[in-house]
Amino acid sequence: MKILNAICLLLMVFSFASCKKNTDPDSTLNRGGAGGENGDGFNSGADDFAQGGDLINNPLNDDILSQRNPNLAAFSDPNNVIRPFDPVYFGFDQYNLAAAERSKVKEVADFMQQSPQASVIIEGYCDWKGTPEYNKSLGDRRASTVKNYLVDLGCDASRIEVISIGDEKSVPNASASESKADRRAQFLILKNN
Repeated sequence: MKILNAICLLLMVFSFASCKKNTDPDSTLNRGGAGGENGDGFNSGADDFAQGGDLINNPLNDDILSQRNPNLAAFSDPNNVIRPFDPVYFGFDQYNLAAAERSKVKEVADFMQQSPQASVIIEGYCDWKGTPEYNKSLGDRRASTVKNYLVDLGCDASRIEVISIGDEKSVPNASASESKADRRAQFLILKNN
């Protein structure tokens, strides 16, 4: 019986060893390229311009505030806005409003109730840790948390906009204290209010 098992084992080893291995990848696939022999590349730029020559999808020339709310177009000019209120700070990877920070939001709510023509933009910031997409989302949640608290305090939601700055203005590889300063929400008010 032992001899029969040994023979079966040897036959299995030889049969697996005799199988041909294909080490060459399929070179017939055309995966495109960066514009070499096989084509013009994935995105050569031919479709980046609309008819008439205007660049489409150009975030640098578009005014995001006037697109979202035309009444807030004046906020786009940095000479028209001020930041008279202290920023609201958040813990690492947090967007809940700490009890110690609520008095800052209350001060903004008092201002908005005394100035019914005033509008405010809340900017949400993050530190450099995390992906840009995640930080953009976290900045939006931070700004939205502050907006929701202002609305709970009696402010009109139509006079409040939120924008996520994310980690776009954070200090890369910042120290712990610098990173803390980047985790915030700031208030923008028009100068004439």
